[in-house]
Amino acid sequence: MKMFEKWSRYVHTDWSAFRSGVQSGIARHYFVPVDFSKEGQNILDIEDELSIAFPKDFMEFYRETGFGFLCADDSGKKGHYRVFAPGELLDLYFEPEDEDGEDLYITFRMRAWENLEENHLLAFCTFGDEDSLIYVGVNDGAVYYLSAARKIAESLYDFLALLDEEADYFIK
Repeated sequence: MKMFEKWSRYVHTDWSAFRSGVQSGIARHYFVPVDFSKEGQNILDIEDELSIAFPKDFMEFYRETGFGFLCADDSGKKGHYRVFAPGELLDLYFEPEDEDGEDLYITFRMRAWENLEENHLLAFCTFGDEDSLIYVGVNDGAVYYLSAARKIAESLYDFLALLDEEADYFIK
């Protein structure tokens, strides 16, 4: 059995059904698979540049589920949950090379670096509309909100299960 099989029903081939799925209320979560032929190098670059190895559960999530939105159809949540694609993680930690392109992660970057350097936390998900990030511990695989002082789950699986039961469970 796959670790993240519970979420496989929310995996789509692309983003085409996202809008209609959310509007119709059938897409609790919405994920698109990671294309490792394109994104594999981004993962290697992140690990090399940051001198880390992706936590095992996080890599398994990428393999089995992908990236995308958590609690997509929950209108009562405080903000959006967006799991980064590997290329987006690279852009989060390093400014995009395209000088004419918009830097979507400029407000997140400083906090992401601080948590990585001081606490060995790798950002993997945005939360809300500000600079709030959710992290996975590089060493322990636990999930943290904002900093190492706010552990919200013992593992990525636990975080997803708790969030699946109640959006925003960790801020109430």
